[in-house]
Amino acid sequence: MKAIRVNEWGKPVQLEDVPQPRPASDEALVRVHAASINPLDAAVMAGYLSYMSATPMTLGVDFSGEVVEVGKNVTHVKPGDAVYGVTPFRSGTFSEYANPKMNEVARKPKSLDHIHASTIPLPAMAAWQSLFEHGAFQSGERLLIHGVAGNVGGLAAQFAKSKGAYVYGTDLPEKADHAAGTGIDRFIDVKNERFEDVVEDVDVILDFIGGEFIERSHNILKQGGRFVTALALQTPQEEAEKRGFRSTGFGAQPRADLLAQIADLVDAGKLKVFVNRTFPLEEAQAALEYRFMTKAPGKVVLTVL
Repeated sequence: MKAIRVNEWGKPVQLEDVPQPRPASDEALVRVHAASINPLDAAVMAGYLSYMSATPMTLGVDFSGEVVEVGKNVTHVKPGDAVYGVTPFRSGTFSEYANPKMNEVARKPKSLDHIHASTIPLPAMAAWQSLFEHGAFQSGERLLIHGVAGNVGGLAAQFAKSKGAYVYGTDLPEKADHAAGTGIDRFIDVKNERFEDVVEDVDVILDFIGGEFIERSHNILKQGGRFVTALALQTPQEEAEKRGFRSTGFGAQPRADLLAQIADLVDAGKLKVFVNRTFPLEEAQAALEYRFMTKAPGKVVLTVL
C-alpha cells in the first residue's frame, strides 16, 4: 500500500510502498478515505516525541474510511461499515489502510462525508475530555477558552454551549468570525484586549495556547475553579494550591464509546466541523507545510480514496 513515511526526524516526509497491515484480534482493518492533519503530526515529524515512537514510521492519527476486516474480538463494527477514529503513535493514517484498535474506531457520523468526518476524532476527544472529564464542567457554568478558534477550542465551545454555558473565547482578531460560528458569547481579541479586563470569576479555563496565558489566568478563576491545559508540562500546580483552584494537564485518550456519542451529536445538528483545504495523499509534504503556515481556521485534510 501507499503510505506517507517519516524516515528521519526533522526531514520531509516521503510517499512509499509499505506492507499492508493485517488486523490483530483487537483491531479493525480500515480502507482510509481521508485523514486530517493535527499539530501532533508536526511534533512527531520534528522528533519532539521520539521517546514514544521510532523511525521509519507512517504519519497521521485521524482517519475516516471503510472497514475491510475485523479481528475476532471486535464486535461493534463490521466489514462494510463507514467508520472514523484515531490511532495515536501506532498505525499511521496517512496511508491507504490503517489498523486501529477496537477502542480507537466507531461508526462515523452519517451526515458527514469522509473528508469532514476525518477532522473530528482527536480534537473532539481532547475537547470533550478537557471540558467534562478533567474540567468537571457543569451545566450553566462560566467558561473561558484560550484558542477558541482552533480545532479543539472550537469543539469545546460547542460542547459547552450545548450544556448552557456562558463562553468567553480568546484568539487572534482575524479569527473572530470563525469563533462566532461556534456560538460563543464573548470573543476576546488578544491583540487589542486583555482578557483579564473582560473576564472575572469563571468556573473553568481551558488552555490551548500556553505561555504567559497560564499565569495571567490565575486571578480570574473562582475559588475552587478548574484550570485545564493541553500542555501538560506547563501545569501551574504550586500556584493552584496557593490560590485554591485545581490545575490539570492532560493528553486525549481514544474511546470508541465517546466517538459514537460525538457522531450522534453531529447527526443531531449540535456540532459543526470546519475544513480549511484538501490535498491528495501524494502531496502530504505540501499539505503539512501549508497547515503549519496558514492562520486560516479549519482542518487540512489528505484525500486518500
